[in-house]
Amino acid sequence: MLTERIAAVDWAAIPTPVLALPAWAPESTWRPPDPAAPLRALATARTRFEAAEAVTRLENSSVLHGHMGAVFPAAVAAAPFLLEIAERPDAPRWTREAALDLLGEFLVRYPVAGYNRVGGTPLCCAVADLVRACADRLRALGAPGRELLKEAAAHWRFAVAESYAERDRLIAFGRLAGAPPAAGTRAEAGPEGPVCEVWVEYPPQDASGGPADACLRLAGTAEAPEGTVLRPAECGERLH
Repeated sequence: MLTERIAAVDWAAIPTPVLALPAWAPESTWRPPDPAAPLRALATARTRFEAAEAVTRLENSSVLHGHMGAVFPAAVAAAPFLLEIAERPDAPRWTREAALDLLGEFLVRYPVAGYNRVGGTPLCCAVADLVRACADRLRALGAPGRELLKEAAAHWRFAVAESYAERDRLIAFGRLAGAPPAAGTRAEAGPEGPVCEVWVEYPPQDASGGPADACLRLAGTAEAPEGTVLRPAECGERLH
C-alpha cells in the first residue's frame, strides 16, 4: 500500500538542515520533522479539511518550510508519492490538486546552501525529471497536470551523445527534455563541471517537452564528452 511505502522510507537518512530560530523562540535551532505522517494523511484524505491540514503539516516538514519559502532534499523523495496521490483515480479533486500544488512548490522554492542538490542534481531539476517521467498521466488530469508539466519544462535537461569543435564553439548533439533554452542561456555540466552558454541550433521536432533529438551550440567550454548532462546553471545557483 502507498501509506506503507511512505512509512518504509528512511527519511532520517536524508540530509536536512538545522534552521536558526528567532531570538524570541524558546529554542535557538529547529530541525524540520520528517514528512511521513502528513504524506500518509494526504494519501488518505477524503475531505477538503483533511487535505488542507496535511498540506499545512507538509509545509512545516523536511520537504518544505512554508514561512521561510524553502525546499529541502526530502522533497525529491516525496515527489513520487505526491505524483502517485495525484494520479489515483479515486482521489478527491482537492487532494489531487493539493499534491500537484506541492510539486509545483518544489520546482520554484529555493533550497538552503549545502542542501541544494541530490546526487549532484539541483533539487528543482531532480523533481522536474520525475514530473516529466509521468507526462502522459499528468496530461490526462487536465489543466492542473498540464500546468505542472509547463513549470517543469523550464528545468530542461540535455544529454550529450556526441560533439565536435568548430572554431570558437562546440556543436553538441543529444537528447533535450523540457523547453528549449533561450539563446545565450547559461548551462552547467554538474556541480563540478564547466558553466557555458548555449544556443539551440536545431530544436527538437517533438514539441511535447519529452526527450527528443536536438542540437546545441556551446560557448565557453572546450569539450562536452558523450554522457555529459547540461542543465540550467541558474537552478544550481539558487540558494535561500
